[in-house]
Amino acid sequence: MGLINTRKIKILIISICIAMLGVSLQAATINKFVAVVNDEVITQQDVDQLLAVMYAQYSQEYKGDELLRKMEQVKKDILNQVIEDKLVLSRAKELGVKVSESEIDERLDYIKAGFPSEEEFYKTLNTQGVTIANLKDRYRDQIMMKKLVDYEVKSRVSVLPSEISAYYEKNRHEFRQGDKYRVKNILIKAKDKVGFELAKVEIEDIYKKIKEGASFDDLAKQYSQGPNAEKGGDMGYIERGNMLEALDNAIFNKLRPGAVSEPVKSEIGYHIFKVEDIAYGKQASLDDVKKDIQMMLFQKKFKAQVDEWLAGLKKKAYICIK
Repeated sequence: MGLINTRKIKILIISICIAMLGVSLQAATINKFVAVVNDEVITQQDVDQLLAVMYAQYSQEYKGDELLRKMEQVKKDILNQVIEDKLVLSRAKELGVKVSESEIDERLDYIKAGFPSEEEFYKTLNTQGVTIANLKDRYRDQIMMKKLVDYEVKSRVSVLPSEISAYYEKNRHEFRQGDKYRVKNILIKAKDKVGFELAKVEIEDIYKKIKEGASFDDLAKQYSQGPNAEKGGDMGYIERGNMLEALDNAIFNKLRPGAVSEPVKSEIGYHIFKVEDIAYGKQASLDDVKKDIQMMLFQKKFKAQVDEWLAGLKKKAYICIK
């Protein structure tokens, strides 16, 4: 197994270890109740454990202020996540969903394979104060929840051929291979909540000036904090996938030559885009992209069904948030 995969496996095992270690670290403190779900109590420890896992995962992808913003977003919804996990596990136990030891062992073997040796694997566990039994309990719950969701939700989701072709015809522009857009950009940066509020006011004022006929290039030179401000915000020709998804969507899904986007929020601030030109690539056929469209529509339907299913579990449950 390559170095990258080994690193990812270590990150996963350490994330789980951090969560488990939280039990012993907080044993001597008052572990207050934060919610009750049916006959199960959710404690502050449950919440902190999940936060530890999320922090460990995000710290590999984000750094500095960006990491802090991500964790602030997670904290807002963390209790809801714990409640949903409890409800799903409760439903799985109610239906008698079983997880065999071989399934758990298979997961453990996969994790072990990411280490240079079995000794290194056990050394990592010992360092974090986590036992094999701890890991097996964690994996048992994860596998049980996945099985339940597959049975009650995923098995009932389907995508019709007519839905695939209809999406293709409505969104043909998405399937031109190698389309390149010449884009100009005005960026107002922000780092914290106050900064984003101020940036929003400034970008909306700039957008108003554009709508009133002001030169995009002049406004970019005057206000933009992007690296291309001196060139009137000119980013040159870009392709889908070069930018954050939200920015990609604002440009490639909505703009035609000469069009200007409404202000778009990203993790670094607010943007306004203008498309100067499009160099069209080859149009992919329906057969070329059928599987991609099917997967995308399936995932969209699946997410909606999971949300509806979870809402139903919550409606039937007794939930009391302290």
